[in-house]
Amino acid sequence: MTMPEAYRVEQNSRYPRCVDGRAAEVFVEWRAGNWVVGKRGDEARAEHGPQFLGGSLLFVRALEVVGRQSRVSAFYLTEQASQRAGLGLQVHLDDHDGLYDIAAMNDTDLIALALRHHTGCGFAAYAWPEDSEAVIVEAKRRHWRLQFLTGDHAEQGAVISYRAGETFDTASAMGAGASRFNLDAAEARPVFDSLEIMTVQPGFAARAEDWMVITYKEMTVALKGVPSAGDVIEQR
Repeated sequence: MTMPEAYRVEQNSRYPRCVDGRAAEVFVEWRAGNWVVGKRGDEARAEHGPQFLGGSLLFVRALEVVGRQSRVSAFYLTEQASQRAGLGLQVHLDDHDGLYDIAAMNDTDLIALALRHHTGCGFAAYAWPEDSEAVIVEAKRRHWRLQFLTGDHAEQGAVISYRAGETFDTASAMGAGASRFNLDAAEARPVFDSLEIMTVQPGFAARAEDWMVITYKEMTVALKGVPSAGDVIEQR
């Protein structure tokens, strides 16, 4: 199952999205000392940043697992390396299996929900099974941008793309019943390269990329996007 070319689009944002195939409904972000609703509805769905495992959390976990960094250090280094690569910082939440009608909520209620609701990212739950909520809380404490995804998981395949500057139009694909998991591996490598320099760990970037690919394949199997790791398609 390859990524349909009809849903390949140019990236138009430097905020990383998760590999999740669900559609964005709302973005909540920190501006001038306050949380505000930045985009919602069609405007939110039209944002196409690169897709990584857990958005920016990919690099936190890679630093912990591959780089043997503490969580505090991993967050700090992720922020520094992302900035050097021209990327924003973002994690996602969801509508809690439809419990919350995100589209119908006003801005005040959305912000209140964003600050008390800490679940929805499958990668966070997979990577930190014992304390994933604490990781999301830390991202919020550091004022990372928050994305709300809505709808059910309906991914029918998983892709690793090595095409720089491109990504997957998740909202359009979901609406057409062509949802996929997608990992934009080409966009992650510059961050890994920067982290290799910052941590003074020769070979870190290559090891982190290998770990990322293996983890992505394992996770998409666990989430039933593909029957086996061998069914994940790599596109160059």
